[in-house]
Amino acid sequence: MSAETVTPYKSETESKKQQVATMFNNIAFRYDMLNQVLSAGTHHKWRRKAVKEFIDSKPKLILDIATGTGDFAIAALASNPEK
Repeated sequence: MSAETVTPYKSETESKKQQVATMFNNIAFRYDMLNQVLSAGTHHKWRRKAVKEFIDSKPKLILDIATGTGDFAIAALASNPEK
């Protein structure tokens, strides 16, 4: 069995990295709606709960890795971190 590179598109001109970036750019505008539908709206509840815990713990630094659309990071700013 040969190891074949899996790519989102069958482009011979774009690298895999470029193809993945293109794929995410193509779905980004649907991401929030899809998250809303698939989670049946529960993502709003867990985000509010997590932000409340941030606020209560008074963090000085918040790091959001793999932020997606940034909704969580934006909501977490309500905790007024230094950075």
